[in-house]
Amino acid sequence: MPVRIRNHQQGFSIVEMMLAFVLGLIVAGSALQLMVNNSRSAGVNEFIATAQENGRHSLYIMSTEFRRAGFRSTIGADPTQPFYLGRCEGGAICTIDGGGTNSDRVAIQYEPMPNRDNGQLQDCTGATVVPGALTADVYFVARDHANNNINTLFCRGYDPLTGNPRGHAQALVQGVDRLQALYGIAPAGETYINQYVTASGVADWKQVIGIRLGVLVSAGEQSRVFEKRSRTYNLLNSGNLTLDDRTPRYIYSTAIRLNNTGL
Repeated sequence: MPVRIRNHQQGFSIVEMMLAFVLGLIVAGSALQLMVNNSRSAGVNEFIATAQENGRHSLYIMSTEFRRAGFRSTIGADPTQPFYLGRCEGGAICTIDGGGTNSDRVAIQYEPMPNRDNGQLQDCTGATVVPGALTADVYFVARDHANNNINTLFCRGYDPLTGNPRGHAQALVQGVDRLQALYGIAPAGETYINQYVTASGVADWKQVIGIRLGVLVSAGEQSRVFEKRSRTYNLLNSGNLTLDDRTPRYIYSTAIRLNNTGL
């Protein structure tokens, strides 16, 4: 008897193919979403870490430098006012209260010590200062036109005798949006601080023995990982500052005791 061989159709049915296609989309979508979330998380963490570094670094620089305010190397030399109260370009006083939430400007005055690396006497920008002379180093916040107009902490050295700058302003830390300063006042004849006031509230600079510094910082440029919304900050009780953009900011502050006061 002849043997009949049946040929069965091989392959997947349309239902099986559709099911496999849907499962593949789900797996691929889940993997893509995981990649997006990981990328966003990495962007957020990098932004926060950079902003924190900017805040810490800016306060470290100013804390280190401001402790030199009023220093003279020669024993018995005429006392030096720790803060430079002369004028910068445009006739504006160098140490000034910016008013409200605007950034302040702080100028310290001191006699530089020899640089550890090259033995030279220098101001905050590296410009040369002649032996025995004072420098007035002015710290301020401005847009850095050489770096995408990012708000940046700058310093510029002046000759306090002439009021002329020794060189160009030096960018120190980017991502600093605001700088606020409060000056610690000691009662007459005392060595403790009983109040902090703005520069415009200082009646006698000889009574200033400390300073509080506050900075509002970000990572610099805006980041697309954050949503655009209004955020409000209050830096050293200077008032509410509301900014509407994609950039979250952080407040850092410190208090510094001036070593060369009691004038």
